[in-house]
Order: sequence, then structure tokens, then C-alpha cells
Amino acid sequence: MIGEALSPERLGKELRRALVIAGKDVRIYCLKPPVLLFGLVFPFFLFLAFFVGKKGPIAEGIPGLVAISLFFASSNIAPAGLPYERMFRTFSRYLSAPISLTWMIFGKTLAGFIFGVLVSIVPLLVGVIGYGTSVTSPTLLVLAMLLGGMCFSCLGTLVGSMPTDAPGNVMTVLNFVRLPLLFMSGIFILLADMAGWARGLAAISPLTYANDMLRRSMGLSGYYPWWLDLLLLVFFAAAFFSIAAWIFNVSRRHS
Repeated sequence: MIGEALSPERLGKELRRALVIAGKDVRIYCLKPPVLLFGLVFPFFLFLAFFVGKKGPIAEGIPGLVAISLFFASSNIAPAGLPYERMFRTFSRYLSAPISLTWMIFGKTLAGFIFGVLVSIVPLLVGVIGYGTSVTSPTLLVLAMLLGGMCFSCLGTLVGSMPTDAPGNVMTVLNFVRLPLLFMSGIFILLADMAGWARGLAAISPLTYANDMLRRSMGLSGYYPWWLDLLLLVFFAAAFFSIAAWIFNVSRRHS
């Protein structure tokens, strides 16, 4: 049984099924009003509202804009889609489909990851083409966007694991989580300029590490070593996904 679960053939099948779920979710849910509002419109106006009063070239704010877009877009798909599927009783079909629950959850998470990375490319191109933002480390930029997108999507999946069929309830909880993480992450106030207690709070936000990597990749100062940013993003992603998978499994046993 264990050998079957770990066989390359079994893993390949599960991955292909997860990709099908991810593709379906991207097509269906990327145009949902909550996704469009909080994934595309809200990050732009939020960034504009805070950065317009600051002195300095706009190019220096591009890493923060990319981080905000990645954060909000990646974490939107699962919380927007799962309640609708529970409402219309389509979620239960996954439980009888030939795919394990963990891989099904991974497919849901992968949808947010794909959507978030694609959306965050837009402000990056605006910065590079329109404002002369330089990418000094393409490798670090790619790592920041990929790891950050996966981490934030896992956070969205965790919030989406709430056993409710009301999308508004899930989005309310999601924003209750995201907004404090956003304002303590060093995007609007540099970590080096924060008080010690504020930097301690910033350390519990995964957005802090994605933003730090993005700043370094665009030639700006960072606060943590890049390898620490990377490791902590992986840690947060694994923790969020593991807790979400546990909640889904508990809910399944009690349903």
C-alpha cells in the first residue's frame, strides 16, 4: 500500500488530476467579484493611497506593489471557490473522485498560486518598463514570486477550509487575517526603521520575507539574509498546507 502510494506512476496520476482541478478553478473563479476586487483592484489602490504621500522614486515602491499583488491574488482563489462549491454541493463530488483528498487540496492551492504569480507579473512589468525598475537578481526574483505565491495560496487554502458555504464569511475572515499581516510586513515602513517590538511582529508575517526577497532582487536593501527569507517562506507554506489538509480530513470524517 505504501509502495503504491509513493510509486512514480501513482504520483504522476495524482499530479495530473490536481492540475486539472487547478485549471478548472482558475477558469471559473478568477472572474468572481471577490477575486477581482481583492486580488486586482484593492492592492493597487491600497498601495497608491500609502505611497503617493511618500517622497522618493516610484521605482522603489515597485517591490512592495508586486508583493501586495502576489499576496492578495494568490490567497483569493480557494476562499472564493470553496464556499461556492459547498453551497452548490459540488465539493462532495471530489470525495468520490479518483484522487486523494490531499492532492485535491493541492490542486485548489495550485490554482491560487498560478493566478497570483500571473497577476503579480503585471505590476512588475509596469515598474520595469514604465519606471525603470531594475532587476539585479532574476533568480532571487523568480524564487520570491514562486515561493511567495505558493505560501500565500496555502494561507488562502487554510482560511478556505472553514466549514461554511457562505463566501462572505470566508472573505471576512481572510481579510481579518491579511490586513494585519500586510501592515506589519515592512512594505510601507522599512523593517530597519521599525521599533524592536514592531520588527518582532513583522517576523510572524510571511509577507515580510517575500517583500524582503523582492527588494533584494530589485537592487534595494533587505533586512534578513536571502536564504532565511527562502527557508521561512517554505516553512510557512508547509505549515499552512498541513493544517489545511488536517482540517479537511477532520471535516470529512465528521461529515
